[in-house]
Amino acid sequence: MQGIITVDIGTNSVRALLLDAHARTLHEEHRDNAPRYLCDGRVEQDPASWPAHVLSLLQGCGRAAQSQGVPVAGVALASQRSSLIAVDAAGQALHPAILWQDQRTAALAAALQPHDASVYARTGLRVSPVFSALKMLWLRRERPEVWRATHKLLGIHDWVLWHLCGRHVTDHSLASRTSLLDLRTRHWDPALLALFEVPESLLCELVAPGSVVGGLTPGAAAETGLVAGLPVVSAGGDQQCAALGLGLLSAAQAVCNTGTGSYLIGHAERPVFDPGMRVQCNVSALPGACIVEAAVLASGAVYRWFTDTLLHTEGDAQQAFDALNAQAAAVPPGCNGLLMLPHFEGAGSPHWDPAARGALVQMSLATTRGEVARAVLEAVAIELKNSLDLVEQLCGSVDAVHVSGGLTKSALFNQIQADVFERRVRRPGGDEATSHGAWVAACVALGLHGSHAAACAELLAREAAPQWAPNAALQALYRRQRQRAQAVYHALAAPELRALLSPCGPAA
Repeated sequence: MQGIITVDIGTNSVRALLLDAHARTLHEEHRDNAPRYLCDGRVEQDPASWPAHVLSLLQGCGRAAQSQGVPVAGVALASQRSSLIAVDAAGQALHPAILWQDQRTAALAAALQPHDASVYARTGLRVSPVFSALKMLWLRRERPEVWRATHKLLGIHDWVLWHLCGRHVTDHSLASRTSLLDLRTRHWDPALLALFEVPESLLCELVAPGSVVGGLTPGAAAETGLVAGLPVVSAGGDQQCAALGLGLLSAAQAVCNTGTGSYLIGHAERPVFDPGMRVQCNVSALPGACIVEAAVLASGAVYRWFTDTLLHTEGDAQQAFDALNAQAAAVPPGCNGLLMLPHFEGAGSPHWDPAARGALVQMSLATTRGEVARAVLEAVAIELKNSLDLVEQLCGSVDAVHVSGGLTKSALFNQIQADVFERRVRRPGGDEATSHGAWVAACVALGLHGSHAAACAELLAREAAPQWAPNAALQALYRRQRQRAQAVYHALAAPELRALLSPCGPAA
């Protein structure tokens, strides 16, 4: 039986799984790889870290495949989106990678706000520091010496594909996160290229998600121990792959993947544009389809910040999370009035407000660690419920939400999600949704399954997924919490108060 190696490049780590044709995990490898969060809003990383880790992971999975007598049919790559790496003609990185959460382009985004509606009408994305085009424009204006030497502008996905296959390619799902791709035509848009001052020659060749983009180069094969020419599949962006891995094939369900950030995603057969521009529309990892995506920019990262910064934990991270979850579980729903806004990296959907910041409200000397922990979990779920409402308006009624990601290892968080969503929550496949989606894409591309539906059915039939039902008795409480959170956000967003609270605001 043949195997597939999936590589999932996340924000804080890189994972690789060796899976067989029935989606059983035969081996896994993991490398931590967190970016640098700088005090002025910049988020950067050494570009060399990703190919180094990926080659090491492939080597480990290749050895496992050989020892188990499993021939490898191919490698499938899924990656975080909207980051930027500039490279020269020799393929050398010219600047630290600018990560998707980076806020250095906030002023550029504000200056281009008059173009917000026209950009959204083509791309399904608002003008935002999150997406790649503004990073490109910043590089051109603020680092002209780098810009002059630039041969290609790559995402992390594209950068790793070049190291594996020697080609400068990107698939539509990644390209739809740049603000430069026309969703209807799936081509680079000349008007957008002009607006963001990006020559098309600096961009990658476009391919469909799920495409075999090439074979392992002899150099990559030598470093990994895999066979030269082994097919490499561009499975797609990590959230698109997570949606596919959670079985998002129709509008009857939504999926929610919670890692560093959280993404509430619905299915659409064609591009869907929200008149209020509150959600994003991207190309799906499922051929011909789109996803409607609402984002919480910081979720699991907030819980991790709370654990690392305020608890000063040492040793096993999972034990620290388990201990914190136990304290949170002892707190009643509503946290005795405590309320948090999780806008640690700005607000995503529906506000798209890069200046928003996190807040804890109604603290007292009686406030406990468990109350703060539960307040974080409730805050994330409340933000996601706002997103679910938007997705249902555009895609149709949702019966259940399929969830994945590190934070969903917590049964408490999953119950909170069900109670706040007022929907059943299911967790198929643990926290490997992105890898499973890459496996589905590779199975079809390599001929191991005849269709995405057949591969998804094989994947989801492996084991019964745990699920959580909403508690109707908590409906009124959580609706009230949502109202309180919205009131606090709007109060803090008032221009006078925001200027006063800013560390760079006017002196008294």
